[in-house]
Amino acid sequence: MKRLLLLSFLFSLFTFSSNAQWLPCVDAALLTGATCAVVDSVYGCDMVVYNCENDAIYNHGITHFTHDPYPYITSGLACHVDFSISESGGIYSFNDSVGNSISGAPSYLWDFGDGNSSTDAVFTTHSYSTPGYYTVCATIDDGGLCSSKSCRVILVTGGGGCTPLFLATTNCGVTTFTDLSTPTGYSYAEWDLGDGTTATAAPGNYMHSYAVSDTYTVHFQMIDTVNLCNLGYSTDIIVTIPSVAANFSYVASGTGPYAVNFTNTSSGATSYMWDFGDGDTSSAENPVHDYDSCSYSVNLTAIDSNGCISDTLILIDACDISVPTFNSVLNSMSVYPNPAKDNINLVLNSRLNSDVILIVKDVTGRNVVESIPVQLNAGKNNYKLDLPKLPAGVYIIQINDDFGMMNTRVLIK
Repeated sequence: MKRLLLLSFLFSLFTFSSNAQWLPCVDAALLTGATCAVVDSVYGCDMVVYNCENDAIYNHGITHFTHDPYPYITSGLACHVDFSISESGGIYSFNDSVGNSISGAPSYLWDFGDGNSSTDAVFTTHSYSTPGYYTVCATIDDGGLCSSKSCRVILVTGGGGCTPLFLATTNCGVTTFTDLSTPTGYSYAEWDLGDGTTATAAPGNYMHSYAVSDTYTVHFQMIDTVNLCNLGYSTDIIVTIPSVAANFSYVASGTGPYAVNFTNTSSGATSYMWDFGDGDTSSAENPVHDYDSCSYSVNLTAIDSNGCISDTLILIDACDISVPTFNSVLNSMSVYPNPAKDNINLVLNSRLNSDVILIVKDVTGRNVVESIPVQLNAGKNNYKLDLPKLPAGVYIIQINDDFGMMNTRVLIK
């Protein structure tokens, strides 16, 4: 119920019944010609009140500002102007409902932002000949005790209006942002994913992989050069990264038949699937398996309660009781940037000097980057991988060595 109320509230903020839009936020680059003047309150897009109109517009974006050089007259009544905006049939109405002065009705000056103005008192109307962003200002003055100025930014469109909106869902470490914006065929979107990652993307759904479970503030800016829309939508999302990690050790008997005891050391899993490399499988947690010969590649798939999986592969020697039981020469591996585009950087933390093989797979298991030999030194190793042109999606970076395998996911945009 709370989610439905929140969505209803957000739609009310960003849905407009006319072409006159009282903008919740205006990008700094859209407004030019402003000069710095001390004002009483400038409301920035970051929800901070500033003392300088120019600072708010060019550094933080602006919603509106007011300036009351004589905020209180001798009677103690406030001297302040503000106004509402409405539109019907291309005629824009501006109505000040709070301006007042003890010396009678103050003079009004309305600046419509397109080079036209009016001295109508309290209420006035205006028609714009060209779509675009306009800063509309109302100033009242009684020539002495009362002076106040208030400005708001409006968007006059070519028709229709725009509504930016998305819904975020996270599945197995990948967050999908479902684009619910209208119109659907807008020009492009700018994303700030809240973890230091920004992106410019075409209209439609967008995917991102977060490295850490946390709450992130995501901002989506919708730009439409046809309808002259540049509107934003922000919300907090909760991202939970799967904690499932497959791992196992084994002990070989060294005598035929070659019985091998597997010890499952996975974390975060609720079920398992073993592929013993000889055609046999098992769903047991800690199976024992008999082999006919010595060398096999054993794969363990660990699955958590949400269906997210983690795989690990170990090359075992069922004949040698002295074979190491760890699953990889690596202690850890990480990749950045993530998402990536043209190239990625791998940080490989190795226990010892070793030659390994690097492979990139798609989600179907097909190799998209074939075996690349990499020589590692004990400790931290940095390796840069130039990617071929790949379709956007999730890919697996796999490191194979003499003892086993380690992998991680990367999102290609």
